[in-house]
Amino acid sequence: MIDLKTIKRELFEKGLTSEEVEERLKKFGKNELPEGKKETLIQKFINQFTNFLIIILIFASIVSAVFGELIDSIVILAIVILNAILGVVQERRAENALEKVKKLTTPTSTVLRDGKVLKIPSSEIVPLDILLLEAGDKIQADGIVIKEVSLFVDESMLTGESVPVKKSVCTSEPTEDCKVYMGTTVVKGKAKVLVTETGINTELGKIAEKISETKKEKTPLEVQLDNIGKLLGILFLIVSAVVFLLGWIRGGKILDMLLTSVSLAVAAIPEGLPAVVTIVLAIGVYEMAKRNAVIRNLPAVETLGAVTYICSDKTGTLTQNKMQIIAVFEDGKIGNDLNISERLKQAMILCNDAEKYRGDPTEIALIDFVDDDLIKETREKFERISEIPFTSESKRMTTIHKFGENFLVVSKGAAEVILELSKFEKVNSIVSELSSKRKQELLNIVEENAAKGLRILAFADKVISNLNEAIEQDLVFLGFVMMKDPLRSEVKEAIDKCRSAGIRPVMITGDHPITAYAIAKELDFPEGVVLTSKELESISDEELTKIVENVTIFARINPLDKLRIVEALQRKNEVVAMTGDGVNDAPALKKADIGVSMGLTGTEVAKEASDMVLLDDNFATLVSAVFQGRTIFENIRKFIVYLLSCNIAEVMVMFFALLLGYPPPLLPLHLLWLNLVTDSFPALALGMEKGEEDLMKRPPRGKKESILTKYHYSIIITQSIAITIATLLGFILSYKRTGNLNEARTIAYMVLVISELLRAYSGRSFEGYLFKIGIFSNSFMNFSFIFGIVLLFATIYVPQLRFIFKNTVPTIIESLDILLLATLPLVISEFSKIIRKDEYGR
Repeated sequence: MIDLKTIKRELFEKGLTSEEVEERLKKFGKNELPEGKKETLIQKFINQFTNFLIIILIFASIVSAVFGELIDSIVILAIVILNAILGVVQERRAENALEKVKKLTTPTSTVLRDGKVLKIPSSEIVPLDILLLEAGDKIQADGIVIKEVSLFVDESMLTGESVPVKKSVCTSEPTEDCKVYMGTTVVKGKAKVLVTETGINTELGKIAEKISETKKEKTPLEVQLDNIGKLLGILFLIVSAVVFLLGWIRGGKILDMLLTSVSLAVAAIPEGLPAVVTIVLAIGVYEMAKRNAVIRNLPAVETLGAVTYICSDKTGTLTQNKMQIIAVFEDGKIGNDLNISERLKQAMILCNDAEKYRGDPTEIALIDFVDDDLIKETREKFERISEIPFTSESKRMTTIHKFGENFLVVSKGAAEVILELSKFEKVNSIVSELSSKRKQELLNIVEENAAKGLRILAFADKVISNLNEAIEQDLVFLGFVMMKDPLRSEVKEAIDKCRSAGIRPVMITGDHPITAYAIAKELDFPEGVVLTSKELESISDEELTKIVENVTIFARINPLDKLRIVEALQRKNEVVAMTGDGVNDAPALKKADIGVSMGLTGTEVAKEASDMVLLDDNFATLVSAVFQGRTIFENIRKFIVYLLSCNIAEVMVMFFALLLGYPPPLLPLHLLWLNLVTDSFPALALGMEKGEEDLMKRPPRGKKESILTKYHYSIIITQSIAITIATLLGFILSYKRTGNLNEARTIAYMVLVISELLRAYSGRSFEGYLFKIGIFSNSFMNFSFIFGIVLLFATIYVPQLRFIFKNTVPTIIESLDILLLATLPLVISEFSKIIRKDEYGR
């Protein structure tokens, strides 16, 4: 334990130097907790071969080699290894994308170094650093308190005790009362903390060290796909078994039919669906992060597309959070020239934590016009000895300063709150009693200016002789400062997008209801009721549920009111996105379907409780994230529909050919090569489609809507039948015409591969016609198509591979037949879009 007596006082005032930090980083390492063990590339590769069907396939190919089919056996094993490599590459790609996103949400801490206040990544904290804490901060290292103002810490994650603990300054030997720990949160007050332990040496680190592995939880979407995969797996296994029996009964060799049926099962069962979903989610999340919306957990992407309500803070989200003083009310009149009396100017400087260019935007605006020397001189002359910090509940801040032998109390806050605490008013240096009538006159002035969209702060002060007196009573009202926070230019368009997308935006603000209404009108918010916190207090939860969908603005709201709003909307089966930045917003952020914290102004507690972080605090970014969420979910549907339609077609081709009395149209090598060519890159390409233009003109999908609906199953059935008919036609006609089984199989193989590659192009949109969305607009799809054709042609035109695959080179007439038949499913897909639009009203 650090001995406080041996530490120089200079450290407390200036913090460590850059050189000392470097030395300590080398000595103690980064302030990070151990992570669970990660799989190596070799382990990932080995895991690709743990699938039961793959094991059977490998065993069957080895037996085949023993019985003389050595080339087939080697090629089958080579294809299996190629698929395994592809699986590892896809897995690594997903992990890399998620790691990049994770780095964007790395927690930060405020420290004192080289005499300057700096915000640094929490991983760079070292022992003897000076941490500066305030309400909402997550404490990122163990330490002892060396200075505090009303510091209360939530230690429930370590102790299980939910009541916040009061912390005091360590004066000698540190006790529990003055220690703070990594992972706990500041719920109230401020503090200066000397770091004693970091990383693995913290109390939390000792606990984390005992946990050797972390288990990755599956998202609801992955669970749903697992269930679909299992159902189809059982169905395809049964069909594969039937194919084996039919082939054997019709005279096929047992080993050949075993290889054929197992290869069919391997190609048809969509065991890779969850992996592709993870990749698409991860890549989509990374793309969203580049647009300033950082998703903290993958299920949030699934929920984004279903959002029906966006409950947004006003300041900084709808506005720029760049406050400017427009006018000042003082001495009974409003002035626009900032000719402010010394007493009011003094209050604006003292009841203020900001410096000229650092701090809260509102507080910066209050001193922006004042000379730096005057700010420094005033704060030195009237030394602050105590304070009552601003909270969203109290809506005010009060500071106490030395004033000769007495003490000066200065308060600022919401107009009605400060007027309620004031007994007197200063007018032209004369202090007179403040009557109820005068208070109402002042409140009328507030409402008149709030209607112009101005934010109004009231100031009051008084002198007391001792600190035992009531601090915030009988104040002297000094005046109002009227400020304007410019609207974000892009927000109005975002509100329009919400309307067309079936999403209702709601404003939640601590501002005066008239100010909030004026801003909502300017932004073209939907018409609706304005409700205040006081009115909410008198309404039961049941009554709130009845009226909540009619409310557009919640004004003068306490953070804990947000929880009631979320719960009321959820009782109406709405899917709610709720924004927040403070420590008291955490319950609402956790409860909301999508909790959205602010990246610039948000506390670490709010970020921890949220599903998404807006790096630019912008409402338009949130709306854009909803669009991206809808796009990702729709793309997942696209490649699932594509994979299932292709895989079902492959099974149907084999099953119906044998049922009709024909030999298997495809060999095991065909099936496995087909799986390699059509199941990987085209599916990924569909997952990378850009969002369709009309995506934000559709209503949100249902909260409990399945990944695949009746609408999507109709597409799967239509396309499966189309691909099956085209392939069987090519096989049967060729077999009857020539009697050459290898030639017929080659045609079936080529029709199936090309039709599935073309099917991917049509699958880029469920409603949009291919010529409208642009044939070549998805570059990865173009690459997938060319790559697939090259792999297909290699098995046809490279003699060695042609021999191994038992293919033949098609004639010109056969090539035209192949092209015609392979295009048939694409044409049917495009025409069926017209029918589906009429039937489903899409």
